[in-house]
Amino acid sequence: MKTPSDKVALITGSSRGIGLAIAKRLCQDGYRVVLNSSKEVSLSPATQELAQQFGEDRIFGVTSDVSDEQSVRVMFERIQSHWGRLDVLMNNAGISPRLNGEKPTVETTPAEHWLQTIAINLTGTFYTCKYALPLMKPQGWGRIINMSSQAGRMFTGFASAHYSASKAGIIGFSRVLAGEVGEFGITVNCISPGKIQTSMAASYAKAKEVEDVYRAKTPLQRVGDVEDVVGAVSFLASADANFMTGSVLDVTGGFYMP
Repeated sequence: MKTPSDKVALITGSSRGIGLAIAKRLCQDGYRVVLNSSKEVSLSPATQELAQQFGEDRIFGVTSDVSDEQSVRVMFERIQSHWGRLDVLMNNAGISPRLNGEKPTVETTPAEHWLQTIAINLTGTFYTCKYALPLMKPQGWGRIINMSSQAGRMFTGFASAHYSASKAGIIGFSRVLAGEVGEFGITVNCISPGKIQTSMAASYAKAKEVEDVYRAKTPLQRVGDVEDVVGAVSFLASADANFMTGSVLDVTGGFYMP
């Protein structure tokens, strides 16, 4: 673990899976970490786990629905009141609704699934960035890292239209934001993972078949694991990425090569 610093990192959707793993890595990197989930029942155990591991003074849990602007505004008010600053924003919260465990087509996608996916994945990213900037600008430094996806870069055959559209939108949004805030010392970059082994991914119908296809089409001949994504986030949050902004870091094992 690196020497603890005063810098604060917020990871949305960090009560489990990739988000929780990112939170642990940033704790190891020396950050004070804000955990977030829309559900207190999920957030509380994660907060307790990291507080025991890294110290109660290094962890702060905030329940907030990123698709609700008022809820996001209150979350940032609480962060400012608690720690007085924010240095890294990792937008990880996201969903990919299925129908009976399978990918819906455009014709079979319920309108409410489309709206919910865009609201959480894309609009949620907009809201958190909007309220993070007033904390970062006065410092003259900040890192915004937005979670896109291989599905936002190409047709995979695995991902649904609502998920792909939201993740492609995140890339376009991030590039515009990078152009707006660079003069304030704030960088904005995207992580674009391919197939990653998580409990949520494993719960989908035909998960094994999808993994087999992915391995066959990937130069590294494997699917990714959580630590592959975590390492990329740690890099983009660090001083080693000082001259990177508006970039998309593909973590796909070579499945996608631009």
